[in-house]
Amino acid sequence: MLRAIRETERLASGDVREQLMAIAAEIVPSDIIAFQAIDPQTHHTAQIASPNGWVTADYEQIFRGHLPEHPLLRHFLRTGDGDAVRMSDVVSRRELRGLGIYQDFYRPLGIHHQMACLLTSDLGVVNTLVLSRGTIDFSQAERQLLLLARPYLANLLAASETRSWFDAALAALDAIDDTSYGVILLGQLGKIGVMNRSARLLLDTYFRRCGGEGGTLPEELASWLGEQRRAPSLDHPVPPRPFTLSRGSRHLTVTLSEHHSSTALLLSETDAAAPAATTESGLTSRERDVLWLVAHGHTSAQAAQVLRISPRTVEKHLEHIYAKLGAASRTEAALRVFGTAGGRPPAGMHT
Repeated sequence: MLRAIRETERLASGDVREQLMAIAAEIVPSDIIAFQAIDPQTHHTAQIASPNGWVTADYEQIFRGHLPEHPLLRHFLRTGDGDAVRMSDVVSRRELRGLGIYQDFYRPLGIHHQMACLLTSDLGVVNTLVLSRGTIDFSQAERQLLLLARPYLANLLAASETRSWFDAALAALDAIDDTSYGVILLGQLGKIGVMNRSARLLLDTYFRRCGGEGGTLPEELASWLGEQRRAPSLDHPVPPRPFTLSRGSRHLTVTLSEHHSSTALLLSETDAAAPAATTESGLTSRERDVLWLVAHGHTSAQAAQVLRISPRTVEKHLEHIYAKLGAASRTEAALRVFGTAGGRPPAGMHT
């Protein structure tokens, strides 16, 4: 069980629900394993299962109609206990066969035994892992295994949901408008945990050395952050102050936001010489990234390195940008979208 959990924790991508089902399948053999999200108030449900496609849309409708009488769901809601439990622990065989959900749903599918555990409950929606069999009931030892695995599975799901919230929030921030707002969430010892697209571009534009996720802040920012966290003396209190850096008419401002043990850096850029920028450019996010970099003086090769694409792809993006904007050059395109042709690259720009 622990080996299966460690292997899943090592994976950096993929649907976490499928990973949880794979762990359950390895420690407790089952005919069908499903991950179900259920709203007991509205009877709305969503599920994925292995093997896939075992329930048709008609059967899904039947399941929703009988949901209020589901013995395991009723047990979870009544007791508030989400630990692993078998159908046979909460209802007798005779009582189960008298239920509509058994006669109309489980019996036609050949399901006679079931075990489930509740993983998370958020906004009234319960996420459950459900194991089903046709012939042999789950043993007490198998229930104990799922019971032991449940905290690990719940933590994996909760961590994935939290990261999804972060990703969605950062993506929404990127899409607000043509102003660049960067967000960097710091981990332990000042390491960069998560940052959005705009923060990555701003760091690369203004600093000689910038790290990605898992890396460190540029020296200037790290030094400023240390000063902000240094405890002021009673005689010489130090009020919070932002970090500022200028490149020609462009100005970068970084402010510190701390909440309990979490630290975030908020980055924004202004251009004193820039006219109003075009808000409706029709460019894709990647095309805007490319134009942003070349507007700040990056060559195609440098932009390709920042975006982890080939220089040829950068040139293709530029061709599409010119066609969409009716522009003849990088300078003209940058003026139309950002209101400025961009300045020289920062000194020491890496290639």
